[in-house]
Amino acid sequence: MSTVQDLDCLVTHIEQVLPGVVKVVFECSGISSVAAPGQFVQIEPSADVFPVTRRPITINRLTHSGFELLFDVIGRGTELLARMQPGDTARVLGPLGNGWKIHQGSNCLLIGGGLGAAGFQFLIDSVNSAEVLIGASGQERVIPFGACHVVTEDGSLGEKGLVTSLLSEKFLAEADVIAVCGPVAMMEAVWSIIPEKHQGKVQISTESRMGCGWGVCDGCSIPMLEGGYRKCCTEGPVFHGTEIDWKRWKEAGL
Repeated sequence: MSTVQDLDCLVTHIEQVLPGVVKVVFECSGISSVAAPGQFVQIEPSADVFPVTRRPITINRLTHSGFELLFDVIGRGTELLARMQPGDTARVLGPLGNGWKIHQGSNCLLIGGGLGAAGFQFLIDSVNSAEVLIGASGQERVIPFGACHVVTEDGSLGEKGLVTSLLSEKFLAEADVIAVCGPVAMMEAVWSIIPEKHQGKVQISTESRMGCGWGVCDGCSIPMLEGGYRKCCTEGPVFHGTEIDWKRWKEAGL
C-alpha cells in the first residue's frame, strides 16, 4: 500500500529566516509519520487562483507533530505560499520520491550549495554523525545549522571561496555516505574532484522542473549514463553519483 497521502495540512508557524527565504511549519502527522530524509511534498499554492500546479519542496525537518519546509520566494506560486498565516490550511501531497540511502549508524558528509542545504537537518537528525560543508554566494544564502563549515564567494561568512575548497581526504574517508545537494554546476564541480575510490559513496539530490510530482508528465527527467533518463520525482530525487550523466545534465541546464 502506498504511503503517499493528499491532505489538508494546518500551518502552525511561518517566518522569513533569510532574505527571500521562508520557513513554514505544518501540523500533519499523517505525512510526517512516514516521511524519510530526502523526500519532498507537493503543495497547492491556492485552490482557486493561478497558478494551479503544485510546488515541490523538500522536507527540511520533522517536528513533534508535522514537518518543516524552507523555500525561496521566486515566483507566483511561492509568493502565495509565503502569504500563508498560522491557522491556514494547504493541500499537501506526500511524502514523494526516494530519499537518501542511509541507516541509523551512518556517518555522513553533507555538502550543500546555498538553499540546496534545505533538507539536510532531517538527514542530520537521522544518522549517527554528520560533517556539514556549506558553500554560498554570501551570508544571506547560508541556512543556519548548528556546527558546520562555511565558505562564501564574497567572504561575508567563513572563508572566501567555493565549497570545493573545504573537501579533504579526511572528510571523504570517514564518511559512509557523501550527500550532495545544490545547483547542478556546483554539484558537478564537487563530483569532479572526489577521488574515484570515494565516488561509490556519493549520493546526489537532484532538482528539476516538476509538474505532477508522481511520474505522469515526464517533465523532470535526469539523464543517466546508460543513455536514458530517470524521473526526478519517482525514481529520485536522490541518485548515486555514478548513475548520472554529468555532461548531459550540466549542458541541459535542467
